[in-house]
Amino acid sequence: MANALISVADFNAILDQFAGRQVAHYAVTLTTSNISGHETATYAASATLKAYFMKYKNPWDFQKAGFIEKGDAVMLAKAADGVKKDDRVVVDTETYKVREAFNVPGTFDSTGSGTTAVYTACNLWLET
Repeated sequence: MANALISVADFNAILDQFAGRQVAHYAVTLTTSNISGHETATYAASATLKAYFMKYKNPWDFQKAGFIEKGDAVMLAKAADGVKKDDRVVVDTETYKVREAFNVPGTFDSTGSGTTAVYTACNLWLET
């Protein structure tokens, strides 16, 4: 049995028309040295995304949202934007690193079908 909670079109309309704000997104590429084994992060040029952004002072239940740790902010971005762990996000001149990111489906189906990701929930940590 499938229970449709929210569609991709609904979430995008909410961001575009009501709650979204502009954020700068820097996608990361991680490379591992063959000699030392150390990872090096390379960030792409920024892309402007529209996302729902909440700082820690706003009431937000991190554990209910599926996050392991409490960060400095939470961002809900369109799944199509491809935000992932270790990316950077700049909001109001503050730079955040994506510590956790997972795609949330709009339909929860016990058969495993029809689980298209609607948005990406991101736990953000302020970089110093």
